[in-house]
Amino acid sequence: MSQVYFASLDMTAKVALQVVDDGQAPSDRDRDVQALFDYLHHLALVPAHRIVFITVGEANPQRVGVQVTLMADMIRTLLRHLSDRLRHHPLDLRVFLLVGQVRLQVQSRHGEELLTLLPAVDALLPARQLFQARAEAYALRGGEHSPVEQANLELLRYRLDIPPEDAEEIIDRVLGPYLDRQAKLHRYREVLQAELNRGGYPSEATWAELRQLYESLGLSSEDVAVINHDHADHLRVETQHYAPSIDPDLDDGDRLAAEADTEIMEATQPPPSPGSETVAPSASPMSEVEALANYRQEFEAAIAHSLYPSEFDRGRLEQARRFWQLTPEQVQAIEQAVTADRYGPIDSALGLDYTRLRQLLWSQDWRQADQETERLLLTGLSADMRPVDGETFLHLPCVDMVTLDALWRHYSQGRFGFQAQYRVYLQQERRADDFLGTVAWRTQLGVGNLTLHTRPQRYSELIFSLDAPLGHLPTWRWGCDTLDSEYFIPESLVDDLFLHVEKCMPEETLAPVPALEDSL
Repeated sequence: MSQVYFASLDMTAKVALQVVDDGQAPSDRDRDVQALFDYLHHLALVPAHRIVFITVGEANPQRVGVQVTLMADMIRTLLRHLSDRLRHHPLDLRVFLLVGQVRLQVQSRHGEELLTLLPAVDALLPARQLFQARAEAYALRGGEHSPVEQANLELLRYRLDIPPEDAEEIIDRVLGPYLDRQAKLHRYREVLQAELNRGGYPSEATWAELRQLYESLGLSSEDVAVINHDHADHLRVETQHYAPSIDPDLDDGDRLAAEADTEIMEATQPPPSPGSETVAPSASPMSEVEALANYRQEFEAAIAHSLYPSEFDRGRLEQARRFWQLTPEQVQAIEQAVTADRYGPIDSALGLDYTRLRQLLWSQDWRQADQETERLLLTGLSADMRPVDGETFLHLPCVDMVTLDALWRHYSQGRFGFQAQYRVYLQQERRADDFLGTVAWRTQLGVGNLTLHTRPQRYSELIFSLDAPLGHLPTWRWGCDTLDSEYFIPESLVDDLFLHVEKCMPEETLAPVPALEDSL
């Protein structure tokens, strides 16, 4: 028997099913193999291209079995289905399982004997790896987990006895790269929209610049093709102004698109109230206030569980915008306000883009968020990206200080940010050395209440999790001359920074910090 296996992906498995009744005529075996093939397709456990025939012979190949490539956690389901089939359609079947480098084999015509493989399969699949494999498989489909996929993951988590916090950590890690990709796509969409708002279709030179942008973002032409098509279609529809009749001179492609737009309008038109007479949509147009409120509600639903709408939701939002005759500027203002309310503001008087910082904090990537904070402050305050001293920090606009603090405070439930650090500073009676020790940026050695020696922590020794002391993050690495040996913060910088906090965020306006006294 000749078999060709696909290149293995992490936590994928190969299941080869060979019909081995030596007394069968070739035609009968071919019929049984075809029936098995059709049965596996009907189960729809995997995409169709992952189910292939096993053949022998070169000149006149004969089908002797079927091979399935699937996620390892689906082996149990497949074996149970095969067991049920053999009970009703007995067949001499040899089953090979290839999981990683381990190969299992059983041969029988009785379904119950196939189930003897289940304990061995469970032993081969560590729970966390199995859960991660399923989460990664779902993420590959669209860069996020749909509601039904979330429900299936929760059931798998329960069956594997994985703690909820561990499952959440795995999911965050799996979705991280896709969230970053969504941010890049969102950025490209914003720039393209801004170009379109300038008026007219982009020139060849502008398209060349846009290509340079998406390539710099690490995106491919395929990644942005849908966005480009959506906006090109948008220009065409705006030109038509949703005319009730379709131009007979349109070519087939544009005619189909125009018909689709008409169907969208009709499908999204709200039904008449019970007992009322049907009127034309234009007879009682929706007010602009109502349209804005409806769009806000739609966008709130689209980002209820994700920082950015999915590509599917983005398409629906664009249809809604057209139908309610809202301008791109109107919906952009709504989207920015709703996103800021739910996920934190990104306002800047320096023209800094806090989008990536918000995304990193949303995904709880504290270390990368800390380094992004440094990059933003150096970009805004230091012409040569050199460390910032206290006097220079005083030139940070209050808008930017409030944005940085709001983002860190929002995603840490008040544990991190400038306000949390200021509370610690006040608790330590404005003593810079005690503040540095309390937030664990210095190690204090001594006996009882007597401090004999202090040393700065190394940056690598800092704690990038919610288990860190109050005020531990963000660090002030933007004020360090070097991080090669230690994370050293001058005491003069402490006093200058909190002087600026008092200017930008007066004490009576500060948000409460949770359990501050208990943590000091």
